[in-house]
Amino acid sequence: MSLAFERLRKQDLLLSAVLYERIPKDELIQHLSQVRGEQFDLIDSWAYETLEGEVKLMVEKKHGELKRVRTMSIDEEILIKPNVIINDEKNYRETIQCKQLPPNRIVLYYDQNPQVIMQPRIAEYKIIEGSTFTPNYVNYCVVVGQFGSNVWRRVEHFYWLQEALQQQYPDSLIPPLPAKTLFRKFTPEHISKRTKMLEQFLSAILNNHLLRQSDFIEGFLFLEDDIKFKQLLASSSVLKQPTKYSDYANQEGQVILEFNPMMDKYFMDINTYMLNTNDIYKELTQNSRFMVNSMKDFIIKVKNLAGSIGSLKEATKSFNLKNIVGSLPLLEFVYTLLEEYFIDWSSNLNKLANTLNENLYEFFRFQRDMQNQCVELISNRNKAQCKYLKENQDLMKKKHKYFTTEPIEKWEMVTEMDKIKIKQNQVLSYHFMLPKETQEVEELKMRFAYINRQAYQQITQYFDNKGISYTTRMCNMSIRKKENAAQHTQFVEKIASQFMQIVAMRNGEIPNLKQEWIDQYLNPLRISCIIR
Repeated sequence: MSLAFERLRKQDLLLSAVLYERIPKDELIQHLSQVRGEQFDLIDSWAYETLEGEVKLMVEKKHGELKRVRTMSIDEEILIKPNVIINDEKNYRETIQCKQLPPNRIVLYYDQNPQVIMQPRIAEYKIIEGSTFTPNYVNYCVVVGQFGSNVWRRVEHFYWLQEALQQQYPDSLIPPLPAKTLFRKFTPEHISKRTKMLEQFLSAILNNHLLRQSDFIEGFLFLEDDIKFKQLLASSSVLKQPTKYSDYANQEGQVILEFNPMMDKYFMDINTYMLNTNDIYKELTQNSRFMVNSMKDFIIKVKNLAGSIGSLKEATKSFNLKNIVGSLPLLEFVYTLLEEYFIDWSSNLNKLANTLNENLYEFFRFQRDMQNQCVELISNRNKAQCKYLKENQDLMKKKHKYFTTEPIEKWEMVTEMDKIKIKQNQVLSYHFMLPKETQEVEELKMRFAYINRQAYQQITQYFDNKGISYTTRMCNMSIRKKENAAQHTQFVEKIASQFMQIVAMRNGEIPNLKQEWIDQYLNPLRISCIIR
């Protein structure tokens, strides 16, 4: 289990104690501080089981106090709903048991290595030639270093995986993929861009606590047998979205439905934050792309410079071959060193441009698209909330009208209880009247509570992983930049040493050049001097 998801569970535990068990926040903090001293604020220092045990003690103590001061009324006993912790206009939380999935190898790995951020990579690709009736396509070699896996997948398989996860886990934060193109492109630059987005797509799935539980991602990454993989593809075609919450399947074996004012405020603020930062991500994407393109243009000029110097070298070499007397071996030597210098410089700049492109431009572009997915998920959540609130308000108005003006025969009640007794109690009347419409609104409520909880859980986890991804990429970029700089510096020092020794030679000092340079350039120089 990842640290991000473990932290979310502990936060959820504390919020539930305050919101739904009605334990005063100050009282909870005081109790936990007595147990752990001032280290309570460091939530990562608590094991979940230990924290859960302390919260249970507080809840049991609180419930014991409530039982001593009040007993549940008959109305409350009738209206109580199993597994519902709280149920009013602003607060709702219910736990529904669902199918429990056995942990796959990805989940087991995360349980043992919660601090790891998996980053699958595409090690290589092949352009497969089609036939008369089938077009060419690209095969990508997908590797997950932690498992040593190595499978070949077409881009169509990535789109299949995305659709399968959308079916299996509706209302979830499914990572984006590059847009499909009408005409297939097979240029190295286009394939390289697509490769980076495909890698980030897989990484986002593996680092999502819910999505990595799927058999589809496990089969995508590890099934090498083509027949078995085709069977997996076929199995997804008959997959239907769950119609009941008990039909959902996950590792925990339960689905939590929840909404409360604190979550409403969170979604309002995080949505504003993402809308405000979306323009900034656009600027980051544009500026990083401009920087990379500018570097590529500069690299071309450096290569052209190396080419021009190479032409000078070849012209000088041709002259030296034709003329023993008055030949220019030293100048040819200088041109050779300059050409090597500029070739190495362009190579180093190209590595730097690729590093910046991968860790800045491609990364910022993917994060921009991920934030758009988050905004869309929040929009769906808001639509579900508006629909529920509107229908519930209309129903309450209708029930109030029926309760005050309509005869009991029109209430459509289905109950064996004394209807006259029910009519005397407004709470019971509202509960039993118009059962069909009440059930419809209840389903809207549960739908909103489900997507609200899903969006909260996955968006908070996404932002937690996002910070770790930034850190990892910046570390990788710094290391690679340092390695490239060290290699270039070493080469420049070697070239500088050769130039310094040429100067020393011209000053009458004995050079310390390599024997191959002496044989190729200095021996001809000595012969020409003797002939003169």
